[in-house]
Amino acid sequence: MDMIELSSDDSNHSDHYVMPKKDLAVLDTEDNENEQIVSSSGRISKKRRGRNKDESLAKKQKADRQALKQKIAEERRAAKNANKIFKPGECMKHMTLEIHPVLLESWFCADVQRELSASGAHLKTSSTLCDPALVLWTRLVPPSLINNDGMVELSPSKQRCNHGLYIQTAQDIENLVATKTLANRVQRVKDLAGCDLTLVLFGVKDYFKTSGRKTNNSKQKLMTEIDLEKAITDLLVTAGCDTQTVNTPGELALSLVHFTKAIAEEPYKKAKRELDEQADFYMRGDNKKCVSVDKDGNGLSRLWQQMIAILPLSSLETSRALCAQYQTPLALYEALQKSTGVTDVANVGVSRAAVPGSKSRRIGPEFARKLHTLFTADDGSVLLE
Repeated sequence: MDMIELSSDDSNHSDHYVMPKKDLAVLDTEDNENEQIVSSSGRISKKRRGRNKDESLAKKQKADRQALKQKIAEERRAAKNANKIFKPGECMKHMTLEIHPVLLESWFCADVQRELSASGAHLKTSSTLCDPALVLWTRLVPPSLINNDGMVELSPSKQRCNHGLYIQTAQDIENLVATKTLANRVQRVKDLAGCDLTLVLFGVKDYFKTSGRKTNNSKQKLMTEIDLEKAITDLLVTAGCDTQTVNTPGELALSLVHFTKAIAEEPYKKAKRELDEQADFYMRGDNKKCVSVDKDGNGLSRLWQQMIAILPLSSLETSRALCAQYQTPLALYEALQKSTGVTDVANVGVSRAAVPGSKSRRIGPEFARKLHTLFTADDGSVLLE
């Protein structure tokens, strides 16, 4: 047997040990196996660390996506709530009419609180108004973040509307009309209020009503109907204020409700008008043969049939046959994209059920060619000849 001599040099000892080569091979094999186990465990630990890293990254990405979805949902909800306060039918709930206590206690304002409560608006008395005859409106709006000299803060939840009313009786303005100072008085109130004003005159009809006999009171009137008309015209030209006359407490209360509703719906109607002005024609005025479609999609098939029926060379029977074969515009578009699309559309049969004994006919190549041009043309100015 082959032997390997192992020695250890020392100053005091001299030991000799002879190991067989077979034992040395066994030791080498064990060392190799230990190294393989260590390397294998290292690879497993690396894979495990990589898997844990991927899992943590996936969890983080999932959390980010959920946070983004939640943020988008909150923004949509906030935008929906913001638009809701201007929508007709909901806007009155967010309006508050501010009136001076002295004016509210007047006998001709007895129906104001009842009519406003019935409309859904709110009434608030404010003794801080610059004039007792002034009526203003405020709107509740959702607060938002604004920049104020580098500081981020919330916007106020109440928004002052840009219109107001100035309520006067005929007896209150007769001296102003006689001295021709009505426009100056209203202009001064307008500047203090900081908004446009409308003059509301109460009791004009009773003021000029005559009993048929001449009395001392009839001779004491300081203004005539012509003087009042001149003063109203001067007020419109000089101060830019229009005038409305009412004669009963009920008319006054309804006028306040109408003004409240008009001011509440102003932002919605303004946005709607700006959208209409972007088109080359007035789309809302062209409502001939329209088909209504609700939010659930009911009416889409009738609308698709109506779109085909109004085309040249088409009829109600033609649109029915074509819509029965192609349920949606996309189905017709995909059919016309094929090489045999025009032929397939031209061969669609049209039945004449309303005429007894009549034979069925086809849509025909002429109408099919025009449909192909309409659905596949890239240039919008192509004429359908």
